[in-house]
Amino acid sequence: MQPKSLDIHEPAVLALIGAVTAWQGALEQTLSVSGLTYPKWLLLRAIRHGDFTRGRPCEAAIFLDVQQSERLLRELADDGWLDFGADGTPLIAPAAAARLKRAAQAIKALHSVSVGQFGTTERAALSGLLHRMTATLQDHAARHSRHAAWEKHELSMVVPDEVRRVAQQAITA
Repeated sequence: MQPKSLDIHEPAVLALIGAVTAWQGALEQTLSVSGLTYPKWLLLRAIRHGDFTRGRPCEAAIFLDVQQSERLLRELADDGWLDFGADGTPLIAPAAAARLKRAAQAIKALHSVSVGQFGTTERAALSGLLHRMTATLQDHAARHSRHAAWEKHELSMVVPDEVRRVAQQAITA
């Protein structure tokens, strides 16, 4: 049996939209106290953890292309968050280390408050539901792109990425 898709006015969908909107507002407000935006925070965090390489996209919770990363690096340097090594590598400015730590603590507190009212089993259940929803949405997006490709070229055959990679490897071997 195929599950019925939810209307955007369904209570569950409205509750999810409301929760996400409230979370985004609280996160933006928390970051703005430090003079940061979410993309700037993600870039600073990637730099702090050694996960950012200049000249390459920053693949964090949101994708930051090279051009956007470079613009954010300039802005963060102008705001005193970053220094640059002799080779141009971005480094957290010593004067900004304490501010960065406070921002991280504020975001950690926001995370704990947002899930603090749930017990361990409730958190596990919510996490499981979110993972299932994410998988369903990814599957839907893949089906939608295959269908869109088929509509564009009716005689074309759309092959899933895994099958395409295996077939390409077999052909080149």
